[in-house]
Amino acid sequence: MPATIEEEPRLAPRSLVVRRHPRSEPGKAPAVQTARASQLARPRAQRPVPAEEVQEFSRLSAPLRSKRQGGNWLLPLGLGMLCALLLALAGSLVLSWSSTLIDGVRYGYPRTTQVDHIVGHERDPRVPTHFTALNLKGQVMIFEVPGGDPEHARLLLGPRLVGPGADLAPLLLTFAGDARHPDLVVTVNGLQVMFRNTGTSYKPMG
Repeated sequence: MPATIEEEPRLAPRSLVVRRHPRSEPGKAPAVQTARASQLARPRAQRPVPAEEVQEFSRLSAPLRSKRQGGNWLLPLGLGMLCALLLALAGSLVLSWSSTLIDGVRYGYPRTTQVDHIVGHERDPRVPTHFTALNLKGQVMIFEVPGGDPEHARLLLGPRLVGPGADLAPLLLTFAGDARHPDLVVTVNGLQVMFRNTGTSYKPMG
């Protein structure tokens, strides 16, 4: 009799097997699946940074830091210059005020200067002539009183000063030239006016 070979049942490959999840019974909450420890994400290992990259980064960031530091000095520098300017203005005002105060104590107001000198116009040679220079609201006037002869007092008109503070300028009287008949020099605000001595009086030199 011919032999028969029984065929063995072939198993289907696993890829074709359909797995069915069991239906959850009504009233029961679905089971919560917890992640395994092996499934947790592992931290990535940091790549070691070479020393060359560190040096390059620090070299590039250094100029930026220096620029920021340099910019921060502009504000203190500007404030210092402003304070110096204010101090200079305040010092100038204080100096001008103190100079005016000193002149007021020394020459009074209106500014008045007095001096005695022998100029050859005296009746009594032992008595010098008295000069009084007055700055009356900017007009310079010199009064001459010959020694021993007040009846022949004379008035000499000087220049008229203009500008702010002209009435606060003090006067200075000096004498130059011949010792017996010296000329009269009036100095005010840096301006010099000379009066020529004629032997008996003074006349302005034109």
